[in-house]
Amino acid sequence: MKILTSASKIVFIMLALTACIGFFMKLLEAKDFMVLAGMAFSFYFANKGESNEPFAGK
Repeated sequence: MKILTSASKIVFIMLALTACIGFFMKLLEAKDFMVLAGMAFSFYFANKGESNEPFAGK
């Protein structure tokens, strides 16, 4: 699985799963869930790294 070779993808998936589980178990309020989800998605999709340098995250 190619997804397991990237640290940022693993962290993104774990954060998303943890936030979803906390939200559905009523341990995390909706406003906190939106902040966590927004930060995770914005980092993941905005951080592409330099095209000519190796990027360890993706």
